[in-house]
Amino acid sequence: MAKQLKLFESDKSSESPSKIKSDRIKELQAQVEYHQHLYYNSQPEISDEDFDKLWDKLKKLAPNNEVFFKIGTDLDASLDKVRHLIPMNSQAKVTSHAEFSKWARKIGYSQFIIQFKLDGISVELQYLKGKFQYGVTRGDGLIGDDISHNVRKMIAFVPEVNPEFTGAVRGEIILTMDTFQKKYPDAKNCRNMASGITKRKDGKGSEDLTIIVYDAISKNPDDRFKNELEKLKWLKNYQFEVVDTNTFKTTKEVVNYRDEVMASIRDRLNFDIDGLVIKGKEIDLEDMKRARPTKQIAFKFDPEEVESTVIEVEWSESGPNYTPIAIIEPTSIAGTTVQRASLANPNLIKELDLKIGSKVIVSKRGDIIPKIERVIQNPSNAKKIEFPTTCNACKTPLINEGTRLYCPNKDCSKRAYHRLTRWIKRLGVKNFGELILKQLFESGRVQNVSDLYELKVSDLTKLDRVGEKSAQKALDNLFAVKEVSLSKFIGGFNLENIGEALVEKVVKAGYNTLEKIHKTTAHDLARVELFGDITANQFHKEFHALYFDMLKTLKTNKINIRSIKMGSNKFDGLTFCFTGKLETMTRNEANQLVTENGGTPKSGVVKDLSFLVTNSNEPTSKYVKAQGQGSKIITEDEFIAMINE
Repeated sequence: MAKQLKLFESDKSSESPSKIKSDRIKELQAQVEYHQHLYYNSQPEISDEDFDKLWDKLKKLAPNNEVFFKIGTDLDASLDKVRHLIPMNSQAKVTSHAEFSKWARKIGYSQFIIQFKLDGISVELQYLKGKFQYGVTRGDGLIGDDISHNVRKMIAFVPEVNPEFTGAVRGEIILTMDTFQKKYPDAKNCRNMASGITKRKDGKGSEDLTIIVYDAISKNPDDRFKNELEKLKWLKNYQFEVVDTNTFKTTKEVVNYRDEVMASIRDRLNFDIDGLVIKGKEIDLEDMKRARPTKQIAFKFDPEEVESTVIEVEWSESGPNYTPIAIIEPTSIAGTTVQRASLANPNLIKELDLKIGSKVIVSKRGDIIPKIERVIQNPSNAKKIEFPTTCNACKTPLINEGTRLYCPNKDCSKRAYHRLTRWIKRLGVKNFGELILKQLFESGRVQNVSDLYELKVSDLTKLDRVGEKSAQKALDNLFAVKEVSLSKFIGGFNLENIGEALVEKVVKAGYNTLEKIHKTTAHDLARVELFGDITANQFHKEFHALYFDMLKTLKTNKINIRSIKMGSNKFDGLTFCFTGKLETMTRNEANQLVTENGGTPKSGVVKDLSFLVTNSNEPTSKYVKAQGQGSKIITEDEFIAMINE
């Protein structure tokens, strides 16, 4: 099929109205089926909003068209096939308040059950007499791909349930945003990356995926669930990660909640959602068998993908790196006006064939910066994007490796200053911002991390707009950090391409002191998880070049390096959920700390959750739910204090 199908455009004035309508329906159906195929198996060419427009046009002309009674397929010919216990079908959808209200009046529920519509990869977990048998993708709704070997490695996988249970648990496989940003920044988006990992035959990356469930079906007539709420309770009791669920009595409450999720809650989640799933309390197994069940519906959000035009490209400078940022014509996405979009790296510009003037699809998913997804047209007057060639600070020629454009000069002032700012940020030092740090650096008083710990109040009061009180507060906060983990200490030095997460792998491999790392060879490091020869050689070279500077910092500041104690169990039996923005670590790093200390991280507020960690007192759904069930709500600082006890 041609890449861009054309809608009905020809002059058919001589044909009958019925023939014109029939042709129009056929062409719209071909468009819908083509773009459905791309969504499930490749890369979409149009935005979700434009697809919905095609869908609505076809539905208006032919409400009983066959396309509405079958689903898109994601079957992979290279994988074994498994038949679903109950068909996995698609949901009917509405996008406006009026459409939802019309459906709600028709269905007549006295109580609505509302769940997040997860934007992930659908999966059915099949159990026989309580033991896990298969993990199956949606496929064509009746038969799916066997991905059991990968499912077993995923976060929140439950291998065994009630011995009397034979049936299926339904859910979505998702890649969290913090893991996406840390480990897969060059990928298109969370969903595409999750889809690719899910079907890998070697299972690589499956441990980065999470299964969040929302439904269960028992094949035993004597062991059927009484209603949807009992079903969710059963799932939670067996430690499944269950989708966030609320109940409301009126359509107005549902509409208000949907607006609240769109306006604020969605941006604080660590995974993508694109709407709400709305159903009643009673279970209807016959309705579930329909291609599109009528007794539940997807209330979709406003589009998160829109079309725009690239006006120019700016190059953001962070340390030695130069990262392209697209300046686009202002456009509204998910209720906010967007004018800038990430391009990730120089390679993406080449892969997209992006130019100044390109018509593009821009997406905004959760708290990830708006991103150029794809080019849909390059006008004849579009201009080539020019790359910077020399470093603005030291005039050294830049190196373009495709995945990044950077200054190779190790003595470049930009690199040295970035190391200082990163150190302050990684240690979470408050009141020591750019006003102070930049002046200290430009005056020559502070050139490396060691210099920070030789500062006196008088050094800071010499700076513009820094009084004695502010100076004392900044230094008090700096010197207050007396102990850091080894991974944070080394990660804070900003070694080339070596972040805290990679250092954590080195520590977990048994090299849990500075001295042990100093004695390693590149060959030793190459055997560490996630390290290859290139990364191992780079880490070895960078670490040894900075080793004595690190020791000097230790001696001057008297910071104790807290090595990870393998098998620490201070959080044994405790569960933690992190929500909202964290100041001193990513959510993935926080979850790692929980695991290292014997606890269990959760992506949602599950039953009997021990702690909800948040820096905000806003009454979000997670906050209210945690408060209502008696989970303790603590701040990030209180969590760090628990770690350091």
